[in-house]
Amino acid sequence: MTIDRRELMKRAGVVSAGFAAGSQLTMSNAAAQEAELTVWDTLNSPPRSDIADTIVATFGEENGGITAEHRGWSLEELTDTLPRSVDGKQGPDVAQVNNGESLMGPMIRANQLVSLADYAEEYGWNDIFPEGLRARNMYSADGTKFGEGELWGVSAESEIVGFYYNRGIFAEHELQVPTTFAEFEALIAALREHGVEPIAFGTLDKWQAIHIFGELQGTFTTREYLDNLIYRRNDATFEDPSMLDAATKLVDWKAAGAFMEGFEGVNGDDAVPLFTSGMSAMLMQGSWAAGAVAEGLGDDAGFFLMPPHEAGGTVLHVGGVGIPYAITTNAEDPDLAAALINSFVSDDAFAQFVEAGILPAGEIAEDLIVADTLAGDVFSSWNNALAADAVGHYLDWATPDFYDVITAKLQELLAGEIDPQTFVAALQESYAASFE
Repeated sequence: MTIDRRELMKRAGVVSAGFAAGSQLTMSNAAAQEAELTVWDTLNSPPRSDIADTIVATFGEENGGITAEHRGWSLEELTDTLPRSVDGKQGPDVAQVNNGESLMGPMIRANQLVSLADYAEEYGWNDIFPEGLRARNMYSADGTKFGEGELWGVSAESEIVGFYYNRGIFAEHELQVPTTFAEFEALIAALREHGVEPIAFGTLDKWQAIHIFGELQGTFTTREYLDNLIYRRNDATFEDPSMLDAATKLVDWKAAGAFMEGFEGVNGDDAVPLFTSGMSAMLMQGSWAAGAVAEGLGDDAGFFLMPPHEAGGTVLHVGGVGIPYAITTNAEDPDLAAALINSFVSDDAFAQFVEAGILPAGEIAEDLIVADTLAGDVFSSWNNALAADAVGHYLDWATPDFYDVITAKLQELLAGEIDPQTFVAALQESYAASFE
């Protein structure tokens, strides 16, 4: 089930700084003045950083003047820094901890995180996402089984990867949003014929490649296989036809000129301003970029999901829950830390995310969706994927070091240094080694 946000939005509109029930603590002035709370996350640029700054500052003010500080990092920096900081007792009270074996599992096993099982019951966090998505923030108590057991993190956002597009360029060349994979490939060819870069894209810092590969693999895969692979169940392996098909198609797309020239020397984040400047017709990016795209492209910005091979088919899209907020064992007052986490999924936080065109946690009420707008496109795409159980996974959740492995191999694949078969074999070798 999902929370009915219609009532939440009504309340948020009346009380602009209100929190969901249970977020505000009763503390003496002396205790509040002594309390300090530090939050680290990946909300490191406007409008997401502005929202986080507001939530954290307001929480401090509403709770007797607690000293609450927010710091935004890149995901790579946070992933590298957080475990070492917690070990050194210098880390934050609350932090976003990337899902699965990429970070959450290892930190649980290292006794660096606090289980949220009791707080989930107290605050109703289990009702924010349906079971299939909530599982992405769950681990067994000993941190050995992903996707089941106890809740260890709470996501304030939802995420889905798709394609932003320039409505003006599409209209100029009389092009339509594709509804099938074949139409998408025809669109890429048509843009090239018109002398327009099809997709703004960058692999210098590697991460965009894992998303485009994941989207392509999502057109060939099944829910059963992908869940088994990511949750490390039933002897699933990367040596699956969907992986080889996706790798082959990625190479084909490069040869067909799907990606902007010189993409090897462009960072993923830098692809956003290139797209909004009108350099390309499309941008492959996650829903988290909606605010920046809207600011740069205005009413010309639109969004659609990777289409299926056949009309009415299903694509398992890269995405799911946003990186969840967790309590580290550095927290002197876990109750206070839990209350702050709850403020990130409060009525007011939900309203701020929606207003900024960013996907908040859970389903978006239909009366909040404005057709023919970027935010409307993103919200509708998310709701449709949610209803169809078409939200896939991030492949780097598979093992603790899989992000480094798959992104490096994708660079080699796109550079023509390895072929699709060698690429898939390398992924499986790394995956198999993680069970030893």
